[in-house]
Amino acid sequence: MYILKNEFIWITLILVGLFFSSATPYSEQSIVSPLERFEWGWAEPMLGNVDFDYAGDPVSLESKGTVGLIEFLIRKAAHFTVFFVLGALFVKAVSRTRIHAGLTLLFAWALATTVGVYDEFHQSLTPERTPLIQDVVLDSFGALCGVVLLGGLYLVKRRKRKSRSGYMMTR
Repeated sequence: MYILKNEFIWITLILVGLFFSSATPYSEQSIVSPLERFEWGWAEPMLGNVDFDYAGDPVSLESKGTVGLIEFLIRKAAHFTVFFVLGALFVKAVSRTRIHAGLTLLFAWALATTVGVYDEFHQSLTPERTPLIQDVVLDSFGALCGVVLLGGLYLVKRRKRKSRSGYMMTR
């Protein structure tokens, strides 16, 4: 069970997954075909309100179609989620150094953001892939949320545990 709790194993698995993902051309990892097998008419009223620009391209139901928009949202949610988890895991790993909690959070966020920059650089070397600064910002924001929310909770919990460990009751 210790293996499941070891953050270094999870960090390694995520980094290896990111490496292979960013080395794979878009045509080999597109999920449009599987998504087309489903009926998405029920989602169109909700997706009709989506309208913004991402990296200079319009993102809306009209510009991408239902399946294209759903794929876009899934891919960007994956960016956010992976870096959310990575940021939290980096907090746990960096906290082993016993530096100040604020520096732990900052360093963990910087590590995760650096991974995001490297991931986009690696994509620039892959055919059919486009490195985007917007993806780095999304990755960095996901990492920040993971660092602050999960990492902050971990540090608070750890601090409470330490403060109780030295307590002795006198009679």
